[in-house]
Amino acid sequence: MTMQYTALHKLLWLLNALILTTQELVKLRVSPRIIAECGKQVTLNCNVSSSRNGLSIKHMEWFQNHTSFCSVDSEGKITNHRHTQSDFHCEYRHGQLSLIFRRVQPLESRNSKPYVCKLQSNNGASHAKTSVELQECCWLVEGVWTNDRPTCTFKNVYPDGDVHWFHGSRNLSDESVKHHTTKHVDEGGWLTIHSYLEQNLSGGPYNCSLKSTTSGRYIASTLVENPKLARVIVKAQEQADQFRFQFNGVGSQGPMFTFFVCILIFLAVTLK
Repeated sequence: MTMQYTALHKLLWLLNALILTTQELVKLRVSPRIIAECGKQVTLNCNVSSSRNGLSIKHMEWFQNHTSFCSVDSEGKITNHRHTQSDFHCEYRHGQLSLIFRRVQPLESRNSKPYVCKLQSNNGASHAKTSVELQECCWLVEGVWTNDRPTCTFKNVYPDGDVHWFHGSRNLSDESVKHHTTKHVDEGGWLTIHSYLEQNLSGGPYNCSLKSTTSGRYIASTLVENPKLARVIVKAQEQADQFRFQFNGVGSQGPMFTFFVCILIFLAVTLK
C-alpha cells in the first residue's frame, strides 16, 4: 500500500512538473482590465511569447462564457463567429489576436464573465483572462413639447438613472409637481428612459436632466421649450426692431429701446 502511494505521489509530481514546464515554454499576455468609454471602440489584445524558437500556433481563440468570438488556425486564417449581438471583428498579426468591439454593450461589461484568450501550439497550451467595464453612459437625449407638456427621452443609458426636472433654478422633482417616468431595457442591456411633466408652468424653458444612480452625478440633460412661447418672444423681438427703427433711427440702441425690449419680453413670458 505504501509503495502504491509513493508511486502515485511521484506520478502526480511529474505531471505537475510537466504542466509547469509547458506553461513556461509558452505564455499569453492580454490587455489589462479595460474601462470602456461610452460609444468608443475597445480592443482586447492577446500576444503569444515562447522561450523556445520555432513556435507554431495550432489554434488561438477569444471567447467568453463558452461563447467563441473568433479563432485562428495553424495557417493564420481568422474565423469570426457571428452568433452574438456584439458588433465586433478580429485581427491577427505576428502572434497577436485582437478582439475589437466597435462599441461595448452593457451585457458584455461589468457583471459579465471574463474574456478568455486560449492557445494551442507545438510548445504547449495556455490561456489568459481579462475584463471590460463600461463607463456611465447616455448615448442620446431628446426633448420635445407634446400634448401641451414637456417630455424628454434618454436613449442607450447605462447602468441606470433618475430623471430630474428643473424650471429656472427650481428643482421640480423635489416639489409637488408630478412627473411620470418609464424605463425599458433592450436585448443588448441598454436602457431607454422616458419622462414627462403633468403640468405646464409659465415662463422659460425646462431642463430635463438624468442623474446616475451609481455615481450621483448628472450624465445628460436637455432643454425643452414651449414652441408657442418661443414664437411670442420672436414676435416681440421683431416689434422691438420696428420700434427701434421708428423711434431712434436705424442702428440706434439707446436706453429707451433697451427698456422697451425688456417690457415686451416680460409680457411675452408672463402672458403667453
